[in-house]
Amino acid sequence: MTEYLRLVRRGWWILVLAAVGGAGCALLVTASMPVRYAATVSMMIDQKGSADPLSQQRVKSYARLVTSRRVLLDVAVAEYLDPGALAGNVRAEAVPGTVLLRAIVTDSDPVRAARVANRIGGELSGLIHTLEKRSAIRVTVIDPATPPMLPVSPRPRLNAAAGILLGLVFAYGFLMLRSRLDTTVADSDDLAAAIGAPTLGIIGRDRRPPLIVSGSSPRAEAIRALRTNLQFVGVDGRPRSLLVTSCGTGEGKSTLAINLALAVAQTGWRVALVDADLRRPSIAGYLGVDGSMGLTDVLIGSARLPEALQRWRDIDVLPSGRVPSNPSELAGSPGMHRVMSDLTADHDLVIVDAPPLLPVTDASVLALACDGVLLVARAGRTRRDALAQAAGQLERIRARVVGGVLNFAPVRPRSPYPESRMTFH
Repeated sequence: MTEYLRLVRRGWWILVLAAVGGAGCALLVTASMPVRYAATVSMMIDQKGSADPLSQQRVKSYARLVTSRRVLLDVAVAEYLDPGALAGNVRAEAVPGTVLLRAIVTDSDPVRAARVANRIGGELSGLIHTLEKRSAIRVTVIDPATPPMLPVSPRPRLNAAAGILLGLVFAYGFLMLRSRLDTTVADSDDLAAAIGAPTLGIIGRDRRPPLIVSGSSPRAEAIRALRTNLQFVGVDGRPRSLLVTSCGTGEGKSTLAINLALAVAQTGWRVALVDADLRRPSIAGYLGVDGSMGLTDVLIGSARLPEALQRWRDIDVLPSGRVPSNPSELAGSPGMHRVMSDLTADHDLVIVDAPPLLPVTDASVLALACDGVLLVARAGRTRRDALAQAAGQLERIRARVVGGVLNFAPVRPRSPYPESRMTFH
């Protein structure tokens, strides 16, 4: 049931459009349908001079005479109608438990429908009298047909309701098919289920510059909500160093790491931001700092850590430095552990921007030098199986996944109150 409700929540606008479209199509079809009226004549069949009632089977046999060729031909000739067309507009029924017959005639003209129904009653009476002379069966019209005031077809309300129902059925089927075929992360529930850890933040799309320093935009509020949620992760063992990574490229992990570092620093904490993506560094370019010397130089011993650190606003930044030929070996070297140990000794939180997990092994070995890992996924792009593979890869090396962040999520209508959502599985 939860899965069905999630489909409705995600695709409610598709369901609404389908319902409106179904009703509109039904009304268009209704407008093109001819108006039909139905007139009914009721007849009673009895047998003079007999105390035994007629059997129901016999009454049903008389009902078949209503649509017989002989009766309809006589009526068609008298009313100047086509016998073939008339046959499709006449039906008869025997009232269960009684000796009553009904003849129902539909026509586009209500007066003609009533006239034809009454004429059928007269023709049937004459035919039965001819066929049943010896048994003295007679047919009496007890309720003659009158011109109906309202048509029986089309029925706009019923057709509109049917159109809405069909539209909803087809739309929900489409949503189910799309859900089965789409393996990407759509919401925080998908993310939490894939990585087996809570969703700590939902960051929406924003056309403004990717770096958030201050302000009250929805994206800035979402970063602050992520900062708040991180404070409640592992109350007894809060991570002093946090690795930020993703499954693949283009999921916004680097800008998220920068924004998170800025948001945490605004609370008065001492924060260090490390660009450990030794293959495609980006932190120096985003911040506009000198990236010629950095982490690589510290790891190979050509520079000391205090010399490579740069102050940018309220955070200490350690760029990646020169791109080495052996990034995986440097990322897993004892020197990397010493750098992390020195940084965590002088800072309240160290945030490490790492390469994607699945293409290369750098992030896996870097995770061993950090207290926790934050997995970033891009809504509508990151696949659930890729996330599960990345989480499994971290689990095998006993790295701690503190949670996930859903990036580039669809933006909801802005509320005067920030939304902080934290889901656990």
